[in-house]
Amino acid sequence: MNRIILGTVALSSLLAAVPALAADWAAAPAMRSSYPTNWQSSDANPLSYEAGVRYWYSVGSQEHNIGPYSQTNETKTSSGEVFARINDLSTRSYVEGFAGYGIAHDGSYSTNGGPDVDLPAARLGYVGADFGWLPFGTETASFGMVTGYQFTKDSPDTGSTNFLTDPIAVSTGGVGPYTLGGAGDSEVNDFRVHELKLGLAGRFDADQFDVTAEAAAIPYSWIGGTYGSFFAGQTDTFQQTSPASIEGNGYGASGKIMVGFHPTENLTIRVGGRASYLTGQYDATYDTVEIEDQSTPTLLAQRYIWRDNPFELIRYGALLEVSGSF
Repeated sequence: MNRIILGTVALSSLLAAVPALAADWAAAPAMRSSYPTNWQSSDANPLSYEAGVRYWYSVGSQEHNIGPYSQTNETKTSSGEVFARINDLSTRSYVEGFAGYGIAHDGSYSTNGGPDVDLPAARLGYVGADFGWLPFGTETASFGMVTGYQFTKDSPDTGSTNFLTDPIAVSTGGVGPYTLGGAGDSEVNDFRVHELKLGLAGRFDADQFDVTAEAAAIPYSWIGGTYGSFFAGQTDTFQQTSPASIEGNGYGASGKIMVGFHPTENLTIRVGGRASYLTGQYDATYDTVEIEDQSTPTLLAQRYIWRDNPFELIRYGALLEVSGSF
């Protein structure tokens, strides 16, 4: 009975306080919303969206040095690309995501200063995202900063070195001298680059055309993968038993400029160019086996590491873009 009486008193007190709380809430200042209350309408919406496709004709150049082994190559690639972009007019910021893939390749390579050889194939693919903030200037001409991340796989096919996967000592008639044999395999080049960028960006937007540009430093990049064409040197008693795996880091710079034309309110055609440069060092690791003792015979497995091998990656070319906005 006491619990019922206490509950009834508490409920009565709460109901009596409701009008006072409502009066206090009505007297309190209104909270400011982040966007206008009618932001969904086309006139008040601070967000705009753009999506489209790009064609990139680019020239790539690579230089690799692992100890006494050196290789250079050059590729000409046609790439298809898709992108989507969200602009926030209230903060003058944007987010853009993009992805591209090489659909046609041509080029040549040279190993240890030898003659140029036609490049049989290549692989180029990339995906990334940028965030830009342009707080300075006017609505027509603004500038600020841009930062982003990009993953790139740029792997010209410069051949592949054979290596043993299950080395054994073999000989004619079961007696020495012994040589190495067994099952073998090979792998093609597979270079993977993760890079971060930080730089300046600007935009000029008129009724019939626009200009966008950015210049950025790449303060850090990570390169890894497989150098399938690396040749460690082999004899009858010394053989490579794995491809060379690479891992290192570098730095560089990138830039882009685009000029756009607006044939209709929601259609834009842009032309321009884009370039990037990376340099740094990586370690190359590979396994070997050697016949150490002909009388037994005894196989000696060893792992080699070539440290601090310099590399250089360059890619630049022309862009054509068609996009729609809404």
